Amino acid sequence: MRTALRLAAAAVLLAMVAPALCAAPAIKAAKENSRSATVHRIPLYDDLDQPVAALNERSDGQAGAAEPFSLRTTCGKCHDYDVIRGGWHFNAADPKVEPGRPAQPWVLVDRATGTWLPITSRVWPHAYRPEDVGLSAWQFIQDFGHHFPGGGLGEDRLAIPDVQSRWFISGNLEINCQGCHSADPAQDQSEWATQIARQNLRWAGAAASGLALVEGAVATLPDTYNPMTPETLLDFPEAVPPKVLYDKSKFDPKGNVVLAIPKVPVADRCYYCHTNRPVGRGVPDLWATDQDVHLAAGMKCADCHRNALDHKIRRGYEGEIDPATEPALAALSCHGCHLGEQSAAGGPNTLGGRLGAPVPKHVGLPPVHLERLSCTACHSGPWPGKRAGRVQTGRIHGLGVRGLNHPADQPPIVAEPVFVVEPWSGKTAPQRMMWPAFWGCMADGKVTPLPVQAVTEAAADAIRKARKPEDAKTPGLTADQVMAGLGALRDLAKGGAPVYIAGGRLYRISDEGTLASEDGNEAAAPYSWPLAHDVRPATQSLGVSRNCSDCHSDDSPFFFGEVEAAGPAAVGEPVVVKMYEFQARDPATLHAWALSYQGRPVFKIVGYAAAAVLAALLILYLFYGLAAITRWMAGKAPRGTGGGLP
Repeated sequence: MRTALRLAAAAVLLAMVAPALCAAPAIKAAKENSRSATVHRIPLYDDLDQPVAALNERSDGQAGAAEPFSLRTTCGKCHDYDVIRGGWHFNAADPKVEPGRPAQPWVLVDRATGTWLPITSRVWPHAYRPEDVGLSAWQFIQDFGHHFPGGGLGEDRLAIPDVQSRWFISGNLEINCQGCHSADPAQDQSEWATQIARQNLRWAGAAASGLALVEGAVATLPDTYNPMTPETLLDFPEAVPPKVLYDKSKFDPKGNVVLAIPKVPVADRCYYCHTNRPVGRGVPDLWATDQDVHLAAGMKCADCHRNALDHKIRRGYEGEIDPATEPALAALSCHGCHLGEQSAAGGPNTLGGRLGAPVPKHVGLPPVHLERLSCTACHSGPWPGKRAGRVQTGRIHGLGVRGLNHPADQPPIVAEPVFVVEPWSGKTAPQRMMWPAFWGCMADGKVTPLPVQAVTEAAADAIRKARKPEDAKTPGLTADQVMAGLGALRDLAKGGAPVYIAGGRLYRISDEGTLASEDGNEAAAPYSWPLAHDVRPATQSLGVSRNCSDCHSDDSPFFFGEVEAAGPAAVGEPVVVKMYEFQARDPATLHAWALSYQGRPVFKIVGYAAAAVLAALLILYLFYGLAAITRWMAGKAPRGTGGGLP
């Protein structure tokens, strides 16, 4: 009897601990100690920590499984996911994180209401947080998920609550680890965008990985859908729940897959979100242009933009990192790599020539240029013209997503290069720039945006009806349409007056009932961010083609180039701003300074000739002096007595 009780107790204990014994242990990655890449031969796990290797056989040779693998769970077996999600790509919505230097925003575009609104969760001037314009976390992901890396608002459902969200069905949008770290040619970020458009958030990472196909769409399912009771779809014949089909050939006999993860991420992964494509008349196709000189030399983006497990990527601008605490990382900037500190006090990495970078001599360049100009002012971006060019970016215009057309006039219009004095450095640097367009409420002289969805519901129909047949060829909103929109928003703009911001102007209804406009309102100011790439070689930098006259001339784009405040409203003449206005420079002084350069070659010739004449005179008088000294010394020499030899 006692033996039977012992066996029963052992059986119960074994039943209790068996799942823990069978489950794969959580193995945390050791600190890197080798430059060789780690072979990622690993099992895949779903978000319930269940392995997906036990696949159901299918007659067509594929394997069926109900759940997509989870990057959070799978990668989290070795890497601390919670530490990673605090990285720069994922922590924008965290109020405890410093916003840092402004960067490229997402832009909310609504053609029906003429809206171009720069959106970011970081507190940057002239951009708006999602909650400020009525965007919930769910709406943010639906609008911008195509070039969103996951995590952040994709996982923090309560950051900006929304009763209309469908998180219960879609699941979270986890960090897409493979989107940056995979070198597998099957890794497909366009498929990531497609799955997000279908609201298949928890399926997006698996579908993009190349390890599985995902069919069906959460977007077709009713709000009442419960995956545990699929019979609820009997009344919805158009509904097709997501279904995962794993590629059986990717799994070895033990159910593991091999992920192609190099030590340093390949530049192609960065390019999906960080591609910039100049557009417009006379601009060559992308294939006919050159890439960044660093990539052409064989470098990778991550050679300079480095990070540890915390994924706090070094952005590479001067002043980002304290050189006293991290001298080697502080030197990962243009100045640090090429010029250094010219001192070995902080170690060899603080010297110029890091990573084989050529050390520029800047022969004939007054040192004041290095004090007042960023390196990118002369070396980065397209060559400036009389009017700033236009560019499309991956994040803003959705470049890289299959099936999307990108005409040159696709909104929003982004201008480059625009030479601006950066407030954080005090240096003039090239930037990309766009003018916001939105409907707002003005109270006590301050303009705040109205919720975008509410504007669409209240004013889109009135704006559409105000467009006349003769306006068919007019791009953008007409004056009648702006008036109609302002009239339709009177009730929504409680506590203030409705206004429309577009193209650098503020529009409102005057006391006389007409459309009035004004320039210079703070809300109409452009949003701009630094332009760092593509970097041109030194032989194509400013100052090479016409020496000083590339900048110091009456027709120099650097000071006198024009920037059109492009927007979705076609009311009056567009606002045009000169480059020197962004630099707070006096045009009369610039013209006078440029005039001095026109006579500088003649002045140099005359100066050199005068110097030669003076040198010749000095040499002549030197010989005269030597002759006089010789005669004087001859007169002092002792003379003989004339007695001859004894």
